[in-house]
Amino acid sequence: MNTRALLILIATVAAALVLAWLLLGDAEPEVAIEDAALPVDIDPTPTPQPESSIILLFAGSDGLLHPELREVTLPADVYERASLVVRELLAGPHEKLLRVVPYDASLNALYLDGEGRAFVDLTTPPQGLEGSHIELMLVYGIVNSVLVNCPELTAVQLLFGGSEVPTLTGHLDLSRPLLLNKRLIAAS
Repeated sequence: MNTRALLILIATVAAALVLAWLLLGDAEPEVAIEDAALPVDIDPTPTPQPESSIILLFAGSDGLLHPELREVTLPADVYERASLVVRELLAGPHEKLLRVVPYDASLNALYLDGEGRAFVDLTTPPQGLEGSHIELMLVYGIVNSVLVNCPELTAVQLLFGGSEVPTLTGHLDLSRPLLLNKRLIAAS
């Protein structure tokens, strides 16, 4: 027998063995549908997200930011968490503290970049704001509240009406992202 015929014979036998193995070999027994213990059309019970505290910083009569703990359903996603913090802050304090945003503002948008910076876009103030204290409380009430609750973030830049503004009242440079400022937070 020549080599070519031998290779054809080996290939034929191998193919027959593979085919037999596929057809007869590893067959699993069929299970009748009535024997199956799998429920049909039953949704799993959703697991509620845990309630957790966030720290919101509101203005006090002493010119400093004071923490207010608020129980919320805390999202794990940093974008959702930062958005929640800003919305809760804009809703105002529950305790005897003062709002940090002195006008009826809303969150237009919130963006995160790959370097840990958040860009918070608020509605534009209806009229010009005056005073360094108002600017400090507004800016650092938002910046500090976001950064305290979102340790993944390193800085926050405020936008108003979708645009960067150089300043609100002429005292703080808002053309760049700002870092956490612990000096404005009252000691507990």
